[in-house]
Amino acid sequence: MSKLKSGRIILDEGAKSALSSMYDELKNEACIKVTPAKLSSWIIQKFYQSYYRQYKTKIIKEHFNSKEYLKKVVSQMNDSDSIEEILKSTLIDLKPRKNKPVDAKKES
Repeated sequence: MSKLKSGRIILDEGAKSALSSMYDELKNEACIKVTPAKLSSWIIQKFYQSYYRQYKTKIIKEHFNSKEYLKKVVSQMNDSDSIEEILKSTLIDLKPRKNKPVDAKKES
């Protein structure tokens, strides 16, 4: 593993619990030297290499910011645009994105 760089990641309860479980299990293995920071780094690198492209659409959907989307739509409106039609299509776009899981624990 490469040299660690300083950084801070704040985890939700589900992710912290999962990391703690993995760390506790690994540290009890013979001849293993790992820290939570190194384990987190390894997990992120492997996820990026193996699964990121596969889950990118799902990540985008689950972290969609409806307020930012609405600001973008409003900022792109022209005087000739029909406000009613734009709002109607915006609401249609927003409906499928309503339900999303709260934390990593619910994903498993």
